[in-house]
Amino acid sequence: MGLPTEEWKAKACFSEAAPGGNPEDRVKKHVPVVTIEGGKAKLVVAHGMAAEHWIQAVWIEVDGKVVAEKEFAHTDKPEAELDIPAGTKTVTAYSMCNQHDVYASADISIA
Repeated sequence: MGLPTEEWKAKACFSEAAPGGNPEDRVKKHVPVVTIEGGKAKLVVAHGMAAEHWIQAVWIEVDGKVVAEKEFAHTDKPEAELDIPAGTKTVTAYSMCNQHDVYASADISIA
C-alpha cells in the first residue's frame, strides 16, 4: 500500500494494553474503534480534527501486512470503511496522529 505505515510504527506504537505512559484519555481518543460487518471493517477514531492536530490515516493489517488504508485531511472525519480480504481470521486496526504517533486496536477476531 502507499502510506509509510512501517516507518510510522517504528517511531512509536501505543495501545490500551501498552499505553507507553500516555494518559488514558489520550489513548481512548487515538485507538480506532472497530466494527466488523459483511466483509468490511468500520474504523472510527474519537479524535478532533484541526489544521494543527489531526488523524493522518487509518489502516488494517492481517498477519502484519497492510491490507487496506485511508488517508485524511484535517477537514475530514476520522472514519473509514475498509475491505477485509476473504478468509481473514484476525485484523488489527491502526491510526496515525500527526502529533502523537501510532495507536493500535487489540486484535479483532472475525467470525
